[in-house]
Order: sequence, then C-alpha cells, then structure tokens
Amino acid sequence: MKLAQRKALVTGAGSGIGRAIALCFAREGAAVAVNDIRREGVEGVAEEIRSLGRDALAFCADVSDSVEVRAMFEELAAQWHRLDILVNNAGIVVLDSSRQQRLIEAHMQRLQGLATPEPLAVSQNVTDMEWRRTLAVHLDGTFYCTREALKLMEAQRYGKIINMASVAGLAGLAGAAAYSAAKAGIIGLTKAIAREAIHCGVYVNAIAPGFIDTPLLAEMDPALKHLIALQAPIGRFGTTDEVAAVALYLASDDSSYTVGQVLSPNGGFYM
Repeated sequence: MKLAQRKALVTGAGSGIGRAIALCFAREGAAVAVNDIRREGVEGVAEEIRSLGRDALAFCADVSDSVEVRAMFEELAAQWHRLDILVNNAGIVVLDSSRQQRLIEAHMQRLQGLATPEPLAVSQNVTDMEWRRTLAVHLDGTFYCTREALKLMEAQRYGKIINMASVAGLAGLAGAAAYSAAKAGIIGLTKAIAREAIHCGVYVNAIAPGFIDTPLLAEMDPALKHLIALQAPIGRFGTTDEVAAVALYLASDDSSYTVGQVLSPNGGFYM
C-alpha cells in the first residue's frame, strides 16, 4: 500500500473528484479526513472510508471562511496530531442557462466555419457576487487550507500538498472568466509555495484536469457537454478515478522528485 500510516485531508470530498480521491487514498492505506460544505456528503463518504477499514473524520466547513478552516485544522490536529497529505479540491462552477445557450451557439457557428458577429455577452454580465464567490472558494480556500497545513507539515518536516487547478487556468475558457482566473491563481500559488516549503520536506504540486464527468457538470446543457467533449482528441470526458490516480502519484513516495509541477489529465484538450 502506497499510503500506509498516512493521514490525509481532502476538501470538497462529498462527491465527484474529491470523493474519488478520498476513497483511493483509503484503499491505499491512509486515514482520511473529508471536508465539504454539505454535511450529508462528508458523513456519507466518511462511512465509505470506514467500511474499507480506515479511520475517517468528517468536517462540514466552508473553505472560503478562514475562521471555519482554522477550526477544522485545530480539530484535526487534536484528533490526529499530524497531517501528511492535503488535497485542496473544493470548488464551484457558476454558469446560468442563458450564458450556456450563447456558448452553444458560438461553438456551433465555429464548427460550421461561420463568423460570430454578435457578442457572446457572457463575461460582461458576470455579477460581483459570482466573481467574488468563485475566487473565494477556489483561491482563498486553497490558500487558507494550505496556510494551516503548513503549520503542521513544516513542523514535522514532511508533507504533500496537492492543489486542484484546471485546464481553465492553463488555457482560459470562454464563458468562465472567474473560474479561469481562480485556477490560474492556484497554479501561481502552487509554484510560489513549492519553492518555499520544499526546504522543510513539504512537496507542493497541482493537478489541472480537463473536463471530468462530475456532479458539478450535471446542470450543464447536454449539447454544450457534447461539444466540449469533441474538442479533446480523446473524444470524451475524463473520469474521477483517472484524476484520483494522478493524486495518488503526487501523494505517494513515487513523486519524490516532483516539486511545483502542474500535471494535467485532460485527454489532449490542452497540450
């Protein structure tokens, strides 16, 4: 087992990629603390982990709130006295139906070789609340959790921090300015802290998935999902288990010479 005796915390683990990573780590021998803003989600995943014979903690906390994050880490430290692995996975996607329809129309026009004379009118209609909430959950949340994890990891002279970025942060995605900005920020944060923390034996890296079939995309128009899938040479969305496999590599000793990197399982969407 690659993570025997390790203690891990995965944020946004109530479903989707976070759940897949938490269960993957548990199967590889780790005790796993799961966080989500939805209590039923974290408690359900914690029970799944215990059914695998591993210790589990469940934390219902909003990672965009530094007070809640600090309290979560204080409780974790009181219970486990250490933390070996942190996966900053919590995230949200905000894209209403009218903006989705504009993107579908623009994609169809491009595929047909037609010009797009009318503005998409997507980013110009993003509200202050959408912008701030997206950056707060993704970027602030990643920083707040990393800040608390470093207090434990640097003292114990060991740790693995894995931040969830996205191809949106590498290439930019039309219609997702706030999301792209947040994910690009996570990549910059990853590289900066990686240079700093490696001196204490703390490895910091990021994963930048392409389009993965998760509950976050459940509300996306099926036509838009199909068009997006066709843009990747592999011709499909990725699975949560495919992302979890990358997280396992970064969490294990297999990645002992991997520092400040962005690994991108994206099916060829971005090369």
